[in-house]
Amino acid sequence: MLQTIISIVKDAAEIAMHGADTVTEKGAANFVTDKDVAVERFLRAALYKAFPAMGFVGEEEDFAADALDKEYTAVVDPIDGTMNFSRDMNLSVISVAVLHFGKPQVGVVYNPWTNELFTAERGKGAALNGKPIRVSDRPLKNACFFTAWSTYKKEYAKACFNISEEVYYDTCDIRRLGVCALELCYMAAGRGELYFEIRLFPWDYAAAQLILTEAGGYIGTIGADAPTYTRPQPILAANNKENFEYLKEKVEKYVPAVPYED
Repeated sequence: MLQTIISIVKDAAEIAMHGADTVTEKGAANFVTDKDVAVERFLRAALYKAFPAMGFVGEEEDFAADALDKEYTAVVDPIDGTMNFSRDMNLSVISVAVLHFGKPQVGVVYNPWTNELFTAERGKGAALNGKPIRVSDRPLKNACFFTAWSTYKKEYAKACFNISEEVYYDTCDIRRLGVCALELCYMAAGRGELYFEIRLFPWDYAAAQLILTEAGGYIGTIGADAPTYTRPQPILAANNKENFEYLKEKVEKYVPAVPYED
């Protein structure tokens, strides 16, 4: 299954590499390009052809209500980092996860502009371009913190700023790339140690979640033991348990409960 999905993702990347011809605003600071739609349609068709019984959940188009009830379900972000993509920043990825009875089984995250392919299978470890990767062992004081400040829902930005300020003084520095899947994969490869965003959708993190945990990292949410795939939620992650608990304490100080329904 993994090799088939890698092949499909690389074929889809050929569509994205032509760049955006049209950019439409879906909501406040939330954009979609013609290539987001084209890549998702390609992935849906190719995955159905390879795995006819597989459910499909994608960002850009409606999906079947029972998609998550299937034995296998693909959770797809055709272009994570659309604003970057629309501005030719080359910081965007195609992200495909496959859930098996609701648990991540396969994860593929591909940045075609750098030719970095992050992959994982449950229980088999994570890899970058076929070579095993592992989270870093850096302590908190040397940690790089990936985060964002609620671009689509700016009413939550103040809490994010407060968290960022406190964490900044305890760590080395902050990065804000605007690509959840890539940032989590960077953590899996030892390029960062902490991550927090207040509102993400399953297609943002499903593939990278598996890649990070298979690389030895920790990922979670607020008010639950693990992220789910039915609704948006906060996501926090770290390279080790100690740093994860530190970040969770900082996050829950300002966000003690999920502040939205959808």
